[in-house]
Amino acid sequence: MNNNIQVFNGLKVKEANGQVMFDAESAAIGLGLTETKKGVLYVRWRTLKNYLSQEVAKGDFITEPQFYKLAIKANNETAERFQDWVTTEVLPSIRKTGGYQAKPMTPMELLETQFEALKEVSADQQELRGEFAELKEQFGLPNDLRKRFTKARNKRVVEVTGGYYGTAYNTKKLRNAVYRQLGNVIKDRFVISEFASLPMSKFDEAMRLTQNWQPDEVLTFAINGANEQALLEV
Repeated sequence: MNNNIQVFNGLKVKEANGQVMFDAESAAIGLGLTETKKGVLYVRWRTLKNYLSQEVAKGDFITEPQFYKLAIKANNETAERFQDWVTTEVLPSIRKTGGYQAKPMTPMELLETQFEALKEVSADQQELRGEFAELKEQFGLPNDLRKRFTKARNKRVVEVTGGYYGTAYNTKKLRNAVYRQLGNVIKDRFVISEFASLPMSKFDEAMRLTQNWQPDEVLTFAINGANEQALLEV
């Protein structure tokens, strides 16, 4: 194969310096590294740049190892089918013509290329996990977790005051004092001004704190006194 571009079902390839080169745009489309806006298909060039750690633009060609790296990082069924087609049909067809004289990659060389790409994927995932952890610290609880947390606080107030039908719980001033003390303990522990600001990463810890919380001695004395007085009056 000479330096002229050959096209295989839309995939453009050429030979340069003894190796097969893939047109970045048509390779990206085949691997599903695209997005559609207003009915128009666009290549995700920024994604290609991140995956290959270099600038890639329309009209550029990438090497065979770089193609495999994109296929692995794309991690979708489209990419798998496209890679299978390239390796089982396109490359054998090119090499069969005799124009491409470079030595094909051995199974071990291909494995090493894929392993390096997988290591980069793992590193990317680790970085994403770190970024997600930071976001969990920055943003408060979503609605579903807020509801669970509110339910847990309500339940604990009922428990420590002796139940829904107890005198302590039904004494508004006393019940509010219990809510206030529990709320202050939570806010002080996590340095927040409102429950909605509780970081997602602290949710489980806050739930355990709430479920195990006990009012201080003064408030406990007031609760017991109210409930005992009600029993004496019966």
